[in-house]
Amino acid sequence: MASKSITTRSGKVGAIVKVLAVAGPIAMQVVQHLKDNPELQQKLMEQAKKLKRQDRSTPEAMLSTLEVLRGQVRALADSADDAEETARAAAWSKKLDAATHAAELLSAPGSTAKQRKVLKKQVDGLREEIFAAYVTELDEDARKDAGAAS
Repeated sequence: MASKSITTRSGKVGAIVKVLAVAGPIAMQVVQHLKDNPELQQKLMEQAKKLKRQDRSTPEAMLSTLEVLRGQVRALADSADDAEETARAAAWSKKLDAATHAAELLSAPGSTAKQRKVLKKQVDGLREEIFAAYVTELDEDARKDAGAAS
């Protein structure tokens, strides 16, 4: 995925765009807002780096990724603005529980590469969905805070 670098006072948005590629196209929608919000930039960079660092197919790496995602889902649940967001966070939590259980089972001897590949694909899908929602929620919260400060 090609990314364009946006020049800002902090000079970090180009790097953020590359890291946010983990979240897919939804992340690009908030890039414009990022260039004016260094605090949001830092928070997203930290979360994206945690997810990127765990981009391996071992059960242990998947468990680590799932733990990062669990923290993001907790944050989404805490900042939910309506019943739909609350229900979506609860559904993700159940999916994370199931994926965690599967990864724990795959840690045992006898698991196959095919099984790990299937789970990795599921974890990657959850990572994209949850991180995109997390990015969007942080952006919405930052916009609300900016509106309240005006």
